Amino acid sequence: MSWIRRISFALGALVIAYGAACLYFDRQHVPAELAAESRTAFDPHWPAGFLWGTATAAHQVEGGNTHNDWARFEEKPGVIKHGDKSGLATDHWNRVGEDIGLMRDLGANAYRMSIEWSRLEPVEGTWNDTAWQHYVGELTQLRAAGIEPMVTLLHFTLPTWMADRGGVTAPDFPDRFGRFAAEAARRLGPQVTWWCTINEPQVQMFFGYVAGMWPPAVKNNALAVKAFAGMLRAHAKAAAALRAVDPGAKIGVASNMIVFQPAWRANLLEQIVASKVGNSFNWAFYESITHGRLTFSAPGFPSLDEPAPELTGTLDWIGINYYRRNLVNFAIDKPGMVDIAPGPGMLTDAGIEIYPEGLLALIRDAHKRYPLPILITENGVADSAGTHRALFIRQHAYAIKAALAEGIDVRGLFHWSLVDNFEWAEGYSARFGLYRLDRATLKRTAAPGAEEFRRLAPAR
Repeated sequence: MSWIRRISFALGALVIAYGAACLYFDRQHVPAELAAESRTAFDPHWPAGFLWGTATAAHQVEGGNTHNDWARFEEKPGVIKHGDKSGLATDHWNRVGEDIGLMRDLGANAYRMSIEWSRLEPVEGTWNDTAWQHYVGELTQLRAAGIEPMVTLLHFTLPTWMADRGGVTAPDFPDRFGRFAAEAARRLGPQVTWWCTINEPQVQMFFGYVAGMWPPAVKNNALAVKAFAGMLRAHAKAAAALRAVDPGAKIGVASNMIVFQPAWRANLLEQIVASKVGNSFNWAFYESITHGRLTFSAPGFPSLDEPAPELTGTLDWIGINYYRRNLVNFAIDKPGMVDIAPGPGMLTDAGIEIYPEGLLALIRDAHKRYPLPILITENGVADSAGTHRALFIRQHAYAIKAALAEGIDVRGLFHWSLVDNFEWAEGYSARFGLYRLDRATLKRTAAPGAEEFRRLAPAR
């Protein structure tokens, strides 16, 4: 064989291998499709017991939370858009009855809420009985209204005494969090079945320790991995504490998930990077729990791989918080060699692409990975003009309907959010609420799209 033929043969083999590799990774990014019916006023026929609710977080709605790391962070110039501070937020602490009435008007039969650790233990080792009784009262009112509560223990905020000791990276954070969970189970357990230990651990890790945009506002990849491990250990401690008090508790985590797709499907590097980023961001926390090992691997980060058998069996359901699709570009000059951009579809006020097909894709992926029920613990749209919300709700509900038709055990959806609220570093600029908030009067007014949520409610 001549050298020319040898080179041609080798090049042909490389092209075939390259194409095969692209096809292999491309199959991992097959886009889900929704039928045209998803844009019409379809009837979902939800199964019995399907949870159709709204979601909030204590610091974002209650008002008056002054003893946590976020309240202190808000005092720094330039860290919150427009210089906003949580302040009174929506004054939910004093308007629980009013807000439960709004839920009933929407036809909601479920509500995901968080309890504020810094209110309940403002000083380490000292419980605030009045605050505990407030939450008992709120749960009692929800039950009386026929609304199933889901209680989140950690939704980003930490008591200042915990933050000052290193927050989620502190050696004793898992034990302190486990003690808090035990007290929550003892005081609130009789009225709570669904427990969420931690909300979006990878988001808290990224914004707090990689991007440096949230407390503690550092940029240190080694500390980021330490934070990831700390939250995993804390989840294990919390789950054990909850089960010790209430063996029937249904325990999970609300994990933020993003559909990562290569910007150019014929680019093998982008296919590989998209898969790597998706596995690290979306699934590393769940993989660690289900395999009983602390594991994390991503470009530019220290690798983590330690046995943690206490994690095994601590999940009863998989929580998915879904908002967006990102296109992944391989960029050697970017951190982790990754450049992220929104997809080409319609963008929300927050610059996020509206891509309901992604919810179906993530539900399918979760179902393949874990034999557990799935809950959509957050899903919503920043839409101040009210032009997208109705269709957004309809199409994401259709994605769940499609998953149910495939035999996937999806138990419910919690729309973010009940009312416009303090959206962390975005301040009050991002309006996610099914009810508009007049910040001057704190009056709630139904937002465009709320009627579609009501129409799709199982209780209608």
